[in-house]
Amino acid sequence: MDVQELQSRIEGKVTTATDAGYEYLRREIIWNQLTPTRYPQLVVQVATEQDVVEVVRFARTNGLKIAVRGGGHNWVGFALRDGSLLIDLGRLNQVSIDREARIAAIQPAVTSRELNRQLAADGLAFPVGHCPTVPLSGFLLNGGLGWNFNGWGPACFSVEAANVVTADGSLIVANQEQHADLLWAIRGAGPGFFAVVTQYLLTLYPVPRAITTSTYYYPLQRIEEVGAWTADIARQLPRAVELNVLCAPAPPVLAERCRSSNGFVGILSATAFVDTRSEAAATLSLLESCPVSSACLEKEVNQSTPLDALLELIGMLLPERHRYLAETLWSDSPPAQQLATVREYFLHAPSPKSLALCVFPTGAEGSTAVLPDAAFSMTAKTLLFCYAIWKRPEDDGANAAWHRETIAALAPFAVGHYVGETDIVAEPARAARSFVPAHWQRLQALRRTYDPDGLFHGHFSAC
Repeated sequence: MDVQELQSRIEGKVTTATDAGYEYLRREIIWNQLTPTRYPQLVVQVATEQDVVEVVRFARTNGLKIAVRGGGHNWVGFALRDGSLLIDLGRLNQVSIDREARIAAIQPAVTSRELNRQLAADGLAFPVGHCPTVPLSGFLLNGGLGWNFNGWGPACFSVEAANVVTADGSLIVANQEQHADLLWAIRGAGPGFFAVVTQYLLTLYPVPRAITTSTYYYPLQRIEEVGAWTADIARQLPRAVELNVLCAPAPPVLAERCRSSNGFVGILSATAFVDTRSEAAATLSLLESCPVSSACLEKEVNQSTPLDALLELIGMLLPERHRYLAETLWSDSPPAQQLATVREYFLHAPSPKSLALCVFPTGAEGSTAVLPDAAFSMTAKTLLFCYAIWKRPEDDGANAAWHRETIAALAPFAVGHYVGETDIVAEPARAARSFVPAHWQRLQALRRTYDPDGLFHGHFSAC
């Protein structure tokens, strides 16, 4: 294997496991500070689309399995595979916007914050990820449950085409006219996708002119009641509303009043993606009718929250340079039961930064709305996220044990998972449970078609 020969063929940089800077690079390419103990044989930081072609051909010639890093934000570090050739797309971060056509061509490492910044200047928007630092590549491949996903749909359905380097080293375009089956897979296949996407072509939307949020803080002890009522009203709200109930660290102004609940507070939050302040106020007024409103500790009603502000708010709840464990579950069980379980475990959470979030589909159809035909296919009445978030390595044991126990208690509620934030490493079967069975089977068939020799690592259940 002639690594120097590969270096001479590409504009990017090749790092081997014996190079001095290898361990620093291995850790830095993963956003989560809880770095997996898995070690690629080569890391190639590509600089161009043609670099990707050359690297795929090199891997095939030399019998190396390929893993792909889009931006490194996946908390479980799927890109780190023992003995693999890791293609790092982190330098591919260009954006081109056609304002008149409402189309953007983006490279894989563009972040939610950066894409939104450039679109906002043209009065446009896209359902970017909630976290400002999440790169779009993995986010889109996972399905993309971004901002206003009820109204605009999961972001993967706004992918109109993609440039793809396949396992035979060919650069092709996947759209509805050619390689439509590959586009089907790109829309939600997750981290086990069997090729490298080097560019996405996205449909854009006019930016809503009056994005507005109302937030209500409740004692954690009442979160079960708030969750039950929220489930009742979700279908009364239009699809242009994003509706959530959180168990989150109490803001400083409420810290003293939340001491008895281990520093956590229950939050009811709704964001209306509409064009006028009057429409927003009328839409969000329903939240004032919560039957436990007398217990509300604090509220922020009809606050102007453009997308950049929403991104930064979530960024504060999901801090960088921290250690993370995460899990998700789609559920048809009563949200009150799920949130009551969350409450009991958060009362003893070892980290004050941990977070749980229950997402409610809105609109008359709710979770029964028919999705376009794509790999992304798993939905239910609610989606629950549960994160352990902490800073110090010496707290790993306590937080891992707490998160493991919390997820075990929540597991009976699950009908499936969101593939982008489920622990496929700890339990590989969660990969298949992130898709409708027929769609999972079709994904495996497409893998055999496009990567018959297994050049690309799959999900951990199909390495």
